[in-house]
Amino acid sequence: MMGETLMARRNADGALQTLRDHLLETGLLAERFEHQYGDTARLIGEIHDRGKASQRFQRYLLLGEGKRGEVPHAKQGAFEISELQTNGDCFAVLTQDMIEAVVSSHHGDLPDYLDVQGEHAFSDEMSVACKEDPKYSWREIRERLPELRIPVEGDFRRSQQDSQRLVESVDGYASGASFDFALGLYVKYMYSRLVDADRFDAMSFEKGIKPCDRRVSWDEFIAHLEEYIKGFTSRSPINDMRARISEECLKASVRPTGIYKLSVPTGGGKTLASLRFALHHAKRTGKQHIIYVIPYLTITEQTVATFREALGISEGDDSLLEHYSSVSIDDDADDERRENHRLAAERWANPFIVTTMVQFLESVMASHGTKLRKFHNMANSVIIFDEVQSLPLNMVNLFNEVISFLSHALGSTIVLCTATQPLIDTTKRQNLVLGEDSDLIKVSREDIAQSKRTEIIISRDEKSVEQFADDVYEKAQEQGNCLAIVNLKSEARSVFQRLQQLNTDKKFELIHLSTSMCGAHRKNQIEHTRQLLNSGTPVICVSTQVIEAGVDISFKCVVRAMAGLDSILQAAGRCNRSGESPTLQPVYVFPIRDERGLDHLPDIKDGKRITQELVHDYPTRDVQSEFMMHEFYKRYFAKKDQGSYMDYVLPDVGGGTTVYDLLSTNEAGRGAFRNRTGTEYGRVFAQAFRTAGSKFKVIDQQTKNVVVEYGQASYYVVQLQDDDFKVRLDALRHLQEYTVSLFPYEYDKLISQEAVNQVSEDFDVFLLNSDFYSADYGVVLEPQGLPFEFLCS
Repeated sequence: MMGETLMARRNADGALQTLRDHLLETGLLAERFEHQYGDTARLIGEIHDRGKASQRFQRYLLLGEGKRGEVPHAKQGAFEISELQTNGDCFAVLTQDMIEAVVSSHHGDLPDYLDVQGEHAFSDEMSVACKEDPKYSWREIRERLPELRIPVEGDFRRSQQDSQRLVESVDGYASGASFDFALGLYVKYMYSRLVDADRFDAMSFEKGIKPCDRRVSWDEFIAHLEEYIKGFTSRSPINDMRARISEECLKASVRPTGIYKLSVPTGGGKTLASLRFALHHAKRTGKQHIIYVIPYLTITEQTVATFREALGISEGDDSLLEHYSSVSIDDDADDERRENHRLAAERWANPFIVTTMVQFLESVMASHGTKLRKFHNMANSVIIFDEVQSLPLNMVNLFNEVISFLSHALGSTIVLCTATQPLIDTTKRQNLVLGEDSDLIKVSREDIAQSKRTEIIISRDEKSVEQFADDVYEKAQEQGNCLAIVNLKSEARSVFQRLQQLNTDKKFELIHLSTSMCGAHRKNQIEHTRQLLNSGTPVICVSTQVIEAGVDISFKCVVRAMAGLDSILQAAGRCNRSGESPTLQPVYVFPIRDERGLDHLPDIKDGKRITQELVHDYPTRDVQSEFMMHEFYKRYFAKKDQGSYMDYVLPDVGGGTTVYDLLSTNEAGRGAFRNRTGTEYGRVFAQAFRTAGSKFKVIDQQTKNVVVEYGQASYYVVQLQDDDFKVRLDALRHLQEYTVSLFPYEYDKLISQEAVNQVSEDFDVFLLNSDFYSADYGVVLEPQGLPFEFLCS
């Protein structure tokens, strides 16, 4: 057969894979990834590399003529689809427009269907003039396509039924811009299936292995977890409450697929309770993955350790994937193990994935194939968002669209887990579609009362930073230890310095925590603090809000600078956490005066103001009551839901353009197109995927990152110069744990003192002089002259 003579690739041993085999096997893989929308996924796989049928590509592959990447071979499959007759059928047009973009861009980024300036439309790339470009050899390829014996037209007709099912599914929960946003997510989803199938088939051929379906059985993990839970025989009011909550989560596992809220009091054992729900629910509903999304790196390791112990998953067992910036493979691991971990992090095909909100959001908002590759494995999953109140408010509407699509169109169950449930379902877009009876469990009044282990005492009298520190020291002397939490890094340092002056007899060990420290440093400080508390050593810890959400640590007393009520309650969760004291332990809240630095932190500033209003308006109400929490979020969201704040505004684009608009209707691009051409843009899709993906960042784009000389950072800096690109890439990943984000003014001051030097042009990595990194504070703006031995310990 002529089709058998067309080749797709050659492996290291010289073996050749036929083009027909590659197309069919990629299509089969894409189809089998999930149980729905399979006809479309298969079709996309079957046409994605049609351009390899050209003589130029065959001569390159077989005779070595030309250079790698010199022969374009992605667009031709899109050309083929563009020439099929749609007869004006709306589902045929939708399918055609979607497949053209997915196939033509599968080696790089999803394109802008319409750019923000309204100057370029992707549909122009399907024009006759484009097809006549000699570099695509389209006429020649079109004549050879019958040799491949793949019935594209029949497959295309079947794929239209997928589009109809998709539209009916989305139409059931979304309208207007939300509907367009969902259609855009469908493009990303199909793109993800193609990218993963294409790369996985290539890897399988190159390694000489057969791809196999990995269908997880949850029974063994359930057995381990249930046996682990039985081991909690210690009886106490707190443990009894945790057991009741866990049982309620088990009962809730019979619920249908949907989006649910799991509101568990701080210290109520929500990690294990939510895992118990997820496992039993996954078994009942046939889910393939359990994805646990954590807000901060500071609590990733304790969560992973809990999962491994509870589920019987040993280190090195790939049933559980850790995917966040500080995860590392030990230096003794062989190249294959490192490569397997990299592949797993790109794919998320493991049964259990523990990741961060940053990783999740930057994946689903991306346009690039490597980041989007994992998106399809979020389908048919249980996804738990821990401490969901930590979601950045300017991303609320983006987040709502994604999880609504994942649940209602892709069959995933979403659990929004926190002790202080934000009202993200009440925004003016109304684009979070919760399940019926959305509270996963009802926590009894008895358990709510039992969970109350602290008394929050709020003062209206403002204090200077020095007075605040004096109060912290006084409370620590009364209680034996104390946690002090402030809003600003500058305040944390000032409070710490005042405590050093007061602590002349060294009665207390003093600990400082802030984002001026790299992740590895903060993690070590938290673990050191935990050890001091466990040993009964008197300790005072001064921290910014990095310690608030989810860190399993317990002090006898907490002093909090006035902030949002959600932050105050999270801070209270670090006091008497497991009910060590049978009596309520104190949490003191004081406003700090002259917090001008909050002008740069509007969310904290607004939260502080609203809490002060509530205390004034309801002086006799318990601030830990459900009423006060609901009233706080109602006022807080009313402020933030004005205008386009929750749509992620892009000030550098202008005109109030938002990422939400770019990923839905793209009114900015449509308006510019109308002004330029005098006609309306008339295609199904207008999403500016590439522009939105390049501009979306969870971490403030204005910050500058520097590597600090702490721990093993120097070792990995040296590895950045290695001749092997994979070694350099691995070093870059490790260095994320030793990186600090700086505000522009901080970075500029360090630059002016020649304290920052570029150590890698390839990756744009900058290293901070060790004199500007303190054992106590992390990055400092004046040289400390600290011994280098500390930083390398």
